[in-house]
Amino acid sequence: MTATYIHTRKKAGASQIVLRFLTFLYFLCLLLSIAYMWTLMADRFVSTATFKISRQDSGGGEVGLAQLVIPGIADSSSGDSQVAIGFVNSVDLLVDMEREFSLVKHFSTPKLDYFFTLDPEAPLEERLRYYRSRIKAHFDTETGLTLISIETFEPELSKRIAIWLLKRTEDFINKLNQDVARQRLTFVNSELDRAAKHVEEVNAELLTLQNKHNIISPDDVISDKLKTVHELHMEQLKMTAELDSLSRDSPDSPRVNTLRSRLRSVSEIVAAETAKLSGPEQDRLNQILLQFRQLEMRLEFAIKLRTGAETLIEKNRVDTIARSRFFSVIQQPYLPEDVAIPQRPYATATLLCLGFLVFLILRALTSSVLERAP
Repeated sequence: MTATYIHTRKKAGASQIVLRFLTFLYFLCLLLSIAYMWTLMADRFVSTATFKISRQDSGGGEVGLAQLVIPGIADSSSGDSQVAIGFVNSVDLLVDMEREFSLVKHFSTPKLDYFFTLDPEAPLEERLRYYRSRIKAHFDTETGLTLISIETFEPELSKRIAIWLLKRTEDFINKLNQDVARQRLTFVNSELDRAAKHVEEVNAELLTLQNKHNIISPDDVISDKLKTVHELHMEQLKMTAELDSLSRDSPDSPRVNTLRSRLRSVSEIVAAETAKLSGPEQDRLNQILLQFRQLEMRLEFAIKLRTGAETLIEKNRVDTIARSRFFSVIQQPYLPEDVAIPQRPYATATLLCLGFLVFLILRALTSSVLERAP
């Protein structure tokens, strides 16, 4: 028997010892895991509920081809459901839930189940991560439904939390509707108040202008003035013709001076009345008429703005109703009767099968490494 043969036999014997030891450790860990699952792991009960958030959105037809391409976009509830899911996962809600149901005490009660219980001294961030692993919300793009599942160590508590969570989510959606409606209504009302105030301001300016010049309607005054000037002008022409005739036929007649005096007075009146009609001064009728026209245009525009704001209020009311979110519970939370986690027979069979396959792979790798070792 050669030295090489003896060395090979010793090396093979050492490899077998190492393999047997590793095999023993592997199956020991596997059996301990199964034993932990059957003896120490606490039973967990899951209560589920589903709800749908929908809208009566008249503009839904505008989505068009995208509805056929992207799953879940056909229903506007997709975005609303994501908002609801964000609310379920929010810190504020989880902290409120923790206080409402004493979750720290509940999830830290099974002392023996070390790996799946909560440390009672855990900081807030760790507690939030733990809660989010037990309280989940998921949106199904095919059905458009949102599923929530609550996992606790007591079936009654799972149901109570699910009912409370549905109620809080529904209140959140309703409050969201109210906030959106209030914001839109506040904006429209502010526009209406601004338009109404503008109408009042222009009316006040118009009234001030009327009181300043003692004129209700410049158009009527100008019309009367033009008529008076026209009549005076006709009388002036008539008197001029009569004066020319009298001066030619009877130049020494006393009526000549009388007619000249009357003609001079009428000419002065015509000049004065004509001067009132136009001129650069602010008290001229054409200037007053221009100011009136400008104020009337501003008033007409302000009234149109106010009318538009009033119409917008009605449209906003209709749009608010059409775009309101409706929270519908499809499946109410139920009281679980069977243990959801762990499913011990199924989990045991799975661990044994997978464990044996992993063992064969690891054994082959370990043998290969040991054989190549010097």
